[in-house]
Amino acid sequence: MAWIKTLDPDTATGRAKEVFDRIESERGHIANVFKVEGMEPEILDHQVEIYEHLMMGPGPLSREEREMIAVIVSAANKCAYSAVHHAEALELVEHDPGALKHIAEKYMSKHETPRNKALLAYAAKLTLDPKDVTEDDVNDLREAGLTDNEILRANLIASYFNLLNRISLGLGVELEEGKTRTYRY
Repeated sequence: MAWIKTLDPDTATGRAKEVFDRIESERGHIANVFKVEGMEPEILDHQVEIYEHLMMGPGPLSREEREMIAVIVSAANKCAYSAVHHAEALELVEHDPGALKHIAEKYMSKHETPRNKALLAYAAKLTLDPKDVTEDDVNDLREAGLTDNEILRANLIASYFNLLNRISLGLGVELEEGKTRTYRY
């Protein structure tokens, strides 16, 4: 499951059990990355709150745009764990089993909307070359029609997934199989 000890939600106690119980009641399952983080239940609890707010809470960017950012960041980081999870989430949100293929085609296509191309280009650049991001990149987002609030949300989502990808990659978190990977979105 991972290169370090993980907590089993069925035998967890105290604060870790409380956090696992909340995650399971809200999401239906507990992801392996959360089991790895279970030894730090306070951090896990805050991290899940941030995730839920960024990805499912009210605010700028559509649910599809949020998932597209998660997928492009995870793919850029070569983090199969998060790329698979969020490609599946995107397919559920869009009701389209080929959503990931469509994102790749759209990102490369001259027919994709300037908004989506700008969002994905920004997320990829922030992931792969963060020191090279400039005000021009933010201006490109504005020119594509994004507001400053939407730009902030895109940055926060990309940054969050860079963190989560590094947790998963740095600790060898394995992808769940079958129904244990099906979450409530």
